[in-house]
Amino acid sequence: MLGKLVRFIRSGNSASAPQHPLLTRIEIAIGNGISEASDFAERLLPATEAALEYFERQIAAIPGPHTLAPGPLFDGPEQISHALGRSLAVKEAMKDLPADGEIHALLGLRVKTVNNTQPHLADHTLRSLADSADDCREKLCLAAFDRLLCNFAYHVEKLKRKDQMERIAWEWDLQHDSAKMVANDTRPQSATATNELTPNSLVSGLLSWLAAPECFLRMEAANGASNDSPAATQHMPMLHCSDRRQWHVCLVSFPASEAAAALQRETHNHRYILI
Repeated sequence: MLGKLVRFIRSGNSASAPQHPLLTRIEIAIGNGISEASDFAERLLPATEAALEYFERQIAAIPGPHTLAPGPLFDGPEQISHALGRSLAVKEAMKDLPADGEIHALLGLRVKTVNNTQPHLADHTLRSLADSADDCREKLCLAAFDRLLCNFAYHVEKLKRKDQMERIAWEWDLQHDSAKMVANDTRPQSATATNELTPNSLVSGLLSWLAAPECFLRMEAANGASNDSPAATQHMPMLHCSDRRQWHVCLVSFPASEAAAALQRETHNHRYILI
């Protein structure tokens, strides 16, 4: 599946890249000259492929696809319509999918208890729509990988802002302390700048993140129905990712026409699952 995912990434990139598409994705997401590190490709490509293989194994454990229909997961047609019409991903993806085909997507739902009533299934939400189950799983895998890169890039930006504040503080001290102006003719090197923001250090930092992909996505296997959970979730693993909400997940399929009709009935697309 990794080979298919690489082709999937390459097909989505209109600019031809002279290097592996995964490395190009890293270079674009992280920036800061990371590709200038020595042995950039040799160091990062194996770790990147290992992380993606981990994501693939986790996502392969998601059951389905199941037909989106009334049954254990839905109280009735209205709840299905709400799942389709209120999911932000459905609204965003429909314009790029065949209008008369079968769509596959991740279905997430949550178990809620209101006023000490019996637990019930709620907030049915779809994401990663595609025209096949394989493409849906590939989109989920890529979303997890992009989340890792996005979070690392944000981490780097925080380090840069910290270093900038150190520069401002040092210059302020120089301007308001003549003794320091005499004694210090160069700015002290920032540990952040010298140890964490060089291309080689960025690669080392990213390698440590790639070595822990479970921090960004993992599936907690279903252990059968329990007293405090509806029986319908007994075969649905729990998704652990950047979204702090707890989602039971499976793959589903449904006609594109049904999704289009549901979108017409809803005016507020507010449900989403954050990978």
